[in-house]
Amino acid sequence: MKRLYLRAILLGSIITILACGLWPSGITKAPTVPSVYGYGLLKPKAAEYPPEPGHIYLITVDRLVLQDLAGHPDLFNGITGRAALGLMSVGVDGSLIAESTYASIGAGAPINASGTDAHGLNNRELLQGIPASEIFRQRTGLKALDEAVLQLDIAHIKKINEANRYSAIPGMLGTVLQDNHIAVSVLGSADSNGKSARPAVALAMNKDGQVQSGDVSGNLLFHDPYFPGGLRTNYDKLLPLLSEQRQHPGLTVVELGDLERLEMQGGYLEDSVLQAKRWETLTRIASLITQLLGQLDQERDLLLLVSPTPRGNYLPSTNYLTPVLTAGCSIEPGLLTSPTTKRPGIIRNSDLAPTILAFYHLNTPSQMYGRPLQTISADQNVTRLTSLYWQLEQTYQSRSPVLHNYVLVLLILVLLSLAAIFLPHTNALMHILKPLLLAVMAVPVALLLVTLLPHESLMVLVLELIALTLGITAAINLWLVNHANDLDPFIIVSLLTSLCILIDLFWGSPLQKNSLLGYDPIAGARFYGIGNEYMGVLIGSTIIGTTALITRLTTCCRKGILAGTGLYFLITLYAIAAPEKGTNVGGALAGAFALLVTFLMLAGVKFDIKTIIKTVFTVGLFMLLLIIYDLQRPLESQSHIGRTAHLILQNGPGEIINIIIRKVSMNIKLIKYTIWSRVFLASLASLVILFYRPVGVMQRIFSRYTDMYIGFIGVTTASIMALIFNDSGVVAAATAMIFGAPPLLYLVIRSLHPEVH
Repeated sequence: MKRLYLRAILLGSIITILACGLWPSGITKAPTVPSVYGYGLLKPKAAEYPPEPGHIYLITVDRLVLQDLAGHPDLFNGITGRAALGLMSVGVDGSLIAESTYASIGAGAPINASGTDAHGLNNRELLQGIPASEIFRQRTGLKALDEAVLQLDIAHIKKINEANRYSAIPGMLGTVLQDNHIAVSVLGSADSNGKSARPAVALAMNKDGQVQSGDVSGNLLFHDPYFPGGLRTNYDKLLPLLSEQRQHPGLTVVELGDLERLEMQGGYLEDSVLQAKRWETLTRIASLITQLLGQLDQERDLLLLVSPTPRGNYLPSTNYLTPVLTAGCSIEPGLLTSPTTKRPGIIRNSDLAPTILAFYHLNTPSQMYGRPLQTISADQNVTRLTSLYWQLEQTYQSRSPVLHNYVLVLLILVLLSLAAIFLPHTNALMHILKPLLLAVMAVPVALLLVTLLPHESLMVLVLELIALTLGITAAINLWLVNHANDLDPFIIVSLLTSLCILIDLFWGSPLQKNSLLGYDPIAGARFYGIGNEYMGVLIGSTIIGTTALITRLTTCCRKGILAGTGLYFLITLYAIAAPEKGTNVGGALAGAFALLVTFLMLAGVKFDIKTIIKTVFTVGLFMLLLIIYDLQRPLESQSHIGRTAHLILQNGPGEIINIIIRKVSMNIKLIKYTIWSRVFLASLASLVILFYRPVGVMQRIFSRYTDMYIGFIGVTTASIMALIFNDSGVVAAATAMIFGAPPLLYLVIRSLHPEVH
């Protein structure tokens, strides 16, 4: 028997190696720098803005990357040593292009403004021989302010965002500032020869498409025959204008477009020329910022340096997350964070507008999804951010190859299990399926625990993952080989997975934050709590682990076991739902339904219309109490449960429709494009097949493993509810099925072939 398991483990290792994708990676060795990991335990502090705030300079430098700050200490040390720094996750509705990234900052929520950056013009500028003010009146019916900068495509921006799933309002920042009599201006552009590029107008504008004052024309450009394209920003002319702005409170948005111009010209430049011109540009930018910082009132003024648009083809690094710098206003050197992310060193682009409003003691509108920035005191902030960025990039680049191939192996094992059930002469295959099915169930907890180990490359990460997976599988099998019940391996791996996830959640989710099956700040869908992947794993492993244990302990006191199971279910549900823990609304609903249905069936309750109505009412009451609790917390501490409820209360029931549309559209997209949908559909199909064929097999399973059969119903319920209630529900549905399909397939094989051990 031991030889058989060892052979299975050997085969499993080969399959796992193929599954995890051992091929060269673009990930390089981690820099040797201080870790930012421990900062998750520190409490950030909100900025204390002066009672009479001064001026805000929002300097936008598209294509600025963290490596620019870290790689040129001679230029930026004097700036970063006086500032708080962070990495910004960028979210837009549509493609990640400059016009949408800038407009999303101004809206305080993801919006789409594609194709509109060329039509930000000064009032008196001509477009095809016609004054911009006249075109603005033709398109909007409004008279432009005398010194205004206009976004001529404002009507088009509104139209393409009518069905915006975030209920965002273009120009919300400028509107709130204007309504409170705070001046807004915009200076500079990213124009190049033959192309207008003025996305900063959409950041500073109000909802009518106007910025009170500014200059985005060629007046602030310098014709430089040595600069690629011939045009660059005139820093000598820009600095006096910025100094004038400081005489009165207000917001000045400044676009320094030279790095963007180099990005546009990059394909035509020698690498040496490109890097030389980048260095020259960074020198000019650093000089401007240094001089501006010297002129600021350090108690009343605030400077924000932001790179709105990620990625790029000709940058010195991947630039998945862009750098943000804040200085002035008594800000201490350190790291930035926000209640949106609850991650030291990471913010969201939607946090910038609420920060500006908070500076002027204005409330954040419900249509803005961000929260004001907070700071954490820390030395070596650039070095720490570099370390953090490397960790995030490694996770991001490793996730796709590892999970894609894991899912592929999972699908193959489901098909092989069905083959073992329906095809003759498959005894050899059946003997190795049990440890392999157990191994795929062990991968989620291995993906969680592997974050505790150091790994400087994808190769090392994969080897560690293989070792953990096979180690867990081998330990369970070899320990139980002589005296185990068929269910014991599945009980152990399921409860081990469930307990590890719960401990991580109560610990603050440090493992999930770095797990390949966790959430990813680069993707930006979630930053804290429990993600949909592990939410599905937690519910599935909890249900199968407990119901299999009850089946195993049928001779013991059933009432006591049920009481303990109910308590464990409540702890699991609390961990998923609580704003301080999992903060997963859809997961809380799915978990409440699935765990309640499972418990009631274990208790012998018959499901009829009345029971179903009572179940729905109980879940609804649970969510209502959770929402009330979160709404009573301070605004900066509220999770997205409370913020969503607040949005519904302010905007009316129609907001519920927007939420439903967002969830449905996201799930349709994921069903089409994510490989997780194949796992869910294959698992569901296998359950349907086994219900009808072989004839009577499910009845035998029910008779012999009644409580665990209920567990399979619970997992199926969890999958369906997760699909309904979550934005990416198909992912949660699939990960829950990891703990439903494999053990059921094994029990069917055992039922049909008792000689298999």
